[in-house]
Amino acid sequence: MKTMRPVLISLIVFYNTDGNNLSLAVTGNCSAVFPAQANGSIILKDGKPVGSALIGQPFDHPKYFWGRLSGPRVSL
Repeated sequence: MKTMRPVLISLIVFYNTDGNNLSLAVTGNCSAVFPAQANGSIILKDGKPVGSALIGQPFDHPKYFWGRLSGPRVSL
């Protein structure tokens, strides 16, 4: 029972520092330094998001089949 208190205190301290603060710091720094990439490289058309620059990239080499299309879904 003597070891339970230090273990629980260590768990709480490390959870707060590593689990929360470190994640928030990394996310905040990345969003500040690379805002477009951190938000998904969204392409806007008439002020509305229509896709991402990271999806549907051109593949010019013959070894590739084809890339995914990027755009709104169309119902049939």
